Amino acid sequence: MGYRELLKKYIRYLELHTGDNYIEAIGGARESLLSERDIAELRTLAGEIFREAHSPETTESVANYNYRFRLLFNRYGLSITRASMLAGVDAAMIGRWRTSPQSKRYLAMTERQFARFERTLLGWIEQEESTNVVGSGASRRT
Repeated sequence: MGYRELLKKYIRYLELHTGDNYIEAIGGARESLLSERDIAELRTLAGEIFREAHSPETTESVANYNYRFRLLFNRYGLSITRASMLAGVDAAMIGRWRTSPQSKRYLAMTERQFARFERTLLGWIEQEESTNVVGSGASRRT
C-alpha cells in the first residue's frame, strides 16, 4: 500500500470515529509543520474520500446538499469559522455536514440550509471580488 492510500485510510478513520478529519484546523495552528501546499494536498485527499463514499445511485448532485456544500467549501477555501458565519450555524454543525455519511455524527443538510449558505456565499464572493479590484490584496481564506 502506498502512502497516499494509507493517508486516505487514516483520514477515513478520523471521520468515522471522531466525525472530523481536522484538516481545516491545521491552518489555524500556531506552529504548523505543514505548508499551505501540504494542507491543500490533504484537502484533495479528503475530497477524494468523500467522492468515493457516495455511489452513483445514492448521490444526485441536485439533491445531495452536503456534497454540494463540501464542493463549495473546498472550492473557495473556506475556514470552518467563515462557513459557519455564512450558513448562520455554529461550527459543530459545519463539522456534521462535512463528515462522512457513515459517521454517527453525520447530519443531512436541508434544501433551505443550503439555499441560505449559497446565497450568503455569493454575496461574500462578490464583496471579496470588489475589494480585490480596489487592490487591497485581501485573501478569500479567512
